[in-house]
Amino acid sequence: MIMNIYEPVHGIIYKNSKKEKQVMRHSEIYKFCDATLNRVLEGLKSYNNDVKYGYVQKDLTKEEAEYLKLFEEEIEERLKHRRQMRRWEMFVNGRPLGPRRERPE
Repeated sequence: MIMNIYEPVHGIIYKNSKKEKQVMRHSEIYKFCDATLNRVLEGLKSYNNDVKYGYVQKDLTKEEAEYLKLFEEEIEERLKHRRQMRRWEMFVNGRPLGPRRERPE
């Protein structure tokens, strides 16, 4: 997944499930579903590792690198919060998270 940062937009360009380019702004992270956030987070981590180990030439300024790190932390925090809320809903309401799976014996 290739991501680009553009100054006027202040967001990340990613490819959605239809392979179309979309912009994810920092202020709109809460609007995206978990699957999209996980895909973007995976791409961010992959890119950061590639830069770290020298597989990709780092063309980013220090501010842009900090912005990517901030984006990564914000997505992780949002996903963590959603998982926690689902656990609380299950505990309080007594309903399962999804379709119940039976364990094979």
